[in-house]
Amino acid sequence: MGRDVAMLAQVLHTTLRAIGSEAAGTAGSEPLTTRKRAYAAELRAQSAERRDQRAPGGASGGSGVPTVPQLCPSAAAGADAGRKVSRVLETVGGGNPPPEAGPLPGNDQGMAQRRGGVESRILRVLRRPLADGAVVALASVFALGTLSAPAQSSKTEVRVGALLSITGAGSSLGNTSRAALEVAVKRLNHQLKNAHVTLDIVDTGQDPDRAKAGFDKLAGEGVKLIIGPQSSSEVAAIMDAANQRGVLVVSQGSTASSLGIPNDMIFRFVPTDHVEGRATVDLIKNDGKKTIVPLWRNDRGNQGLADSVRAAATAEGITVTDGFRYAPNTTDFGAALQAVAQQVAKAGGDTAVYLAGFEEVADVLAAAGSVQGLDQATWYGGDGSAQAKQLVDDAQAVAFAEKTGSFPSPLVALPKGAENRHHALLKQITRRAKATVDAFGLAAYEAVRVGVRALVAAGANADAAALRSAFTNAADDYKGITGKIELDQNGDRASAPYAFWSICFKKSPAWHRTGTWTPGADPTGPGRTTVTGCPKTKT
Repeated sequence: MGRDVAMLAQVLHTTLRAIGSEAAGTAGSEPLTTRKRAYAAELRAQSAERRDQRAPGGASGGSGVPTVPQLCPSAAAGADAGRKVSRVLETVGGGNPPPEAGPLPGNDQGMAQRRGGVESRILRVLRRPLADGAVVALASVFALGTLSAPAQSSKTEVRVGALLSITGAGSSLGNTSRAALEVAVKRLNHQLKNAHVTLDIVDTGQDPDRAKAGFDKLAGEGVKLIIGPQSSSEVAAIMDAANQRGVLVVSQGSTASSLGIPNDMIFRFVPTDHVEGRATVDLIKNDGKKTIVPLWRNDRGNQGLADSVRAAATAEGITVTDGFRYAPNTTDFGAALQAVAQQVAKAGGDTAVYLAGFEEVADVLAAAGSVQGLDQATWYGGDGSAQAKQLVDDAQAVAFAEKTGSFPSPLVALPKGAENRHHALLKQITRRAKATVDAFGLAAYEAVRVGVRALVAAGANADAAALRSAFTNAADDYKGITGKIELDQNGDRASAPYAFWSICFKKSPAWHRTGTWTPGADPTGPGRTTVTGCPKTKT
């Protein structure tokens, strides 16, 4: 330990004297040749001192060498030293090249070379295993500014919160959204020169009460941008608080049109249920169905989808029955399925069952296989269960889906060519999530990129109106993976194309893209539907 401290002290002493004399020389107080000779003599003297210290009795440091406290008394401050040591170890101990030195006074190339040589000697010492005393000396190096590593404190910290359903209902979207956000933040921190982004994720379990508690926690800590929550019931639970506190909330999954309110702090990067409901009805009509029996989960988002499907179908002359609404905590779907079976039987042929829910839809389909008559209808899903892993992992759900039209379900589609253009990014997010990321998850990626731009533009002291204006400006015509973003008067995405995903069995059950829907001039009016169906199984 003593030798490391002594070595650092010697090198620092030489460095300080050399830099001090060089700085004086650049001001014209001493000719450059004289300074060079003085510097060479100093190095020879230091070499002699080190040889003396290696002799018996000289390992403790020698009387002629200034100690670390003499060079920099403040370096012993424990907490500050620890932080500085950690930053240096990240640069040196990790095997990365040393940080580049900034320009020196007088632009003296000879001085820069000598300073670089001294720094190389310091780095060689730092790469050794450090004892406690050497750690303090290492902190002194940073305190004295000998190394020119950029100070992280000089960057503006941008805190981003996220309310995601990591567990429970909605976990499919929650986990792909988390992966997308983590990748987005990592990329932002590589790209931003004057800001550093941190991410704080709260698991809501898709529970409105937990979402509100998570919002209060993040907002209380000064967070001004929150991505999520992903369900409309959760958004409704935090809406008033977001407006009161002036916090930007950008949801990647909420679709309830009832939450579309102008001039509030809630933005949504996906279209509302009016657009998705129209896309679903256009597919059902294209398939020649005359009656729709709705079955839906009782929450704001799925209630909105059921209402939009009913309105669009009625306008197209399709009959919609009363259907059945089940509670979010339902585990036994017997009563719900019996009610649907009676309505299907009464409707006769050419009947569709529209099922809007989340991952519990796997249990509904599995149970439906044992209810007589339900396999006579064609079943369609909503975005809440589209591409959910739980459905293809349940053999009974897969078997029922195969009998009843493969359960086509809509999701916002990526623009043509986007998968090829952003292949590396999509692969990175999918690998991190261990699941295929869809446009809803990618909407979270875009939300944080636009949101951070808005926060940086607005400044740290921006009020709610300034934040909202900055976000609207940043989002206007933003071109990302999911296409160009256009917000309506309520701060929601105006429209988007949809893709239909179905449960198909090839070598094994999996979700496959089986159709598309392109909006017309009126995004809530009829669009263009194409159907390709499941890929053919090779025999």
